[in-house]
Amino acid sequence: MAPDPTPALAPGSGLLIEDPHATPVIIGIDGGATYSYGVAVDFNGQALATAKSGSLNFFGTSLQEARRSLTQLVRTLETNLPLGNRLVHTVIGSAALFSEATHREKEMLCRGIVPLEATRLVSDVMTAYHAASLGQPGVLIVGGTGSSFLARNERGEFAQVGAWGHLLGDEGSAYWIGRECIRAAIAASEGSGPATCLLDIVLRWFDVKVLNDIVPIIYQPKYSKDRFAALAGYAAQHADPGDALWIDICQRAGQDLARQALAAIRLVDLRIRPVPVWLNGSVVSKNTVVQESVYRTMRDEIPVTFEPMLLAPLLGAAALALESAGITADRALVGRLAESYAAAVAATATKAAAPAPAPAQATTD
Repeated sequence: MAPDPTPALAPGSGLLIEDPHATPVIIGIDGGATYSYGVAVDFNGQALATAKSGSLNFFGTSLQEARRSLTQLVRTLETNLPLGNRLVHTVIGSAALFSEATHREKEMLCRGIVPLEATRLVSDVMTAYHAASLGQPGVLIVGGTGSSFLARNERGEFAQVGAWGHLLGDEGSAYWIGRECIRAAIAASEGSGPATCLLDIVLRWFDVKVLNDIVPIIYQPKYSKDRFAALAGYAAQHADPGDALWIDICQRAGQDLARQALAAIRLVDLRIRPVPVWLNGSVVSKNTVVQESVYRTMRDEIPVTFEPMLLAPLLGAAALALESAGITADRALVGRLAESYAAAVAATATKAAAPAPAPAQATTD
C-alpha cells in the first residue's frame, strides 16, 4: 500500500510542516450526527483555533459528505492558525462508531486529510466520556438527538449500550420524545387517547390547522430526525407542566435512559459505589422531569452520585489527543483548555458578527 501522502499540504499552511522548531499542536474533533466541531490546541492546553462543519457520521450521511466535512474542519483550523505549527496528533470522535475504528474505517474517512499514523478515530461517546471524567470509572448518559451510554470499570475496560440510531433504538432521546408527542397528539385527535396539550403543541410546531397536514411534511425525503428532536425542546418549553401525558412521556424517557445506563454498568462489571454518573445532551441537561426520573430510577437500584462534566465533548477529544502526545491532562490544563476554548469561540463569533468594511470611495480626477 502506498504511504499516506497527507503531510504534504500546500505551502503556506499553518499545519503539518516538518520544522522541528515549529510549535507542536494537536487537533480534537467532535464529529456529531448533525454538526462537527474542531479545535487546535498547543501543549500548554491553549486553544488556538476553532472550526465547525457538517456531520462526520459516514453511515448517516455519505462517506463523501463526511470526508468533505472533515476536510473543511482541518482546512479552517489551518487557515485560522498562525504559520509555524507542527501537527503532532489528532483525535476524532465520530457518531458513526461504537468504539475504536478499524484501520479500514480510519482510512476511509481520514486518508489524505490528516496523517493516519498520528490520528485516532473513535466513537464520539468515547470522547464525550473522556470530557466528563478524564478516564475515571463511572457511566456517561448521552441524551440528546439520540441516546447512548458508556461505562468504564476500575480496570479501564469499557462497555457501550445504545447508539443504535432512531430506527432501531434511541429510547429516551429527544427524537423519541418528539415522536411520542406526535403519537399522543394523534391519539387525542382520533379519540383513542386522552385529551392533551400536546395536540395544540404539535399543530403549532408544524404550523398546520389540522393534524392530517403533518403527514406530507414528515414523510418528505428531506425531513430529518433532527426536526423530531427539535419538537421535544419546543414541547419542553410550551407544554402544560401538569399535563399527564407530557409528564408520562418525560418520566418514561428518564426510565429508559436509566435502564440502559444500568445495563452498561452491569456489562462492564463496574463495582465502585456510589457509581459516578455524568449527563450530556439537551434532554438530560435541560428537561428536569427527565432528569428526576433518571435519578430516581437509578437510585432505586444502586448507589449513584451525579457529577458535572469536566469539559465539553469536543475538548474531551483534545484532551485525548494531548495524552496521545504524552501530555497529561491534569486539572490545571483542563482549566486552561476550557477557558481558552471559550475565549476562542467568543472571538470567532465576534469576528463573524463584525460588519464588512465600507468600500473605499472612488476618487475623481
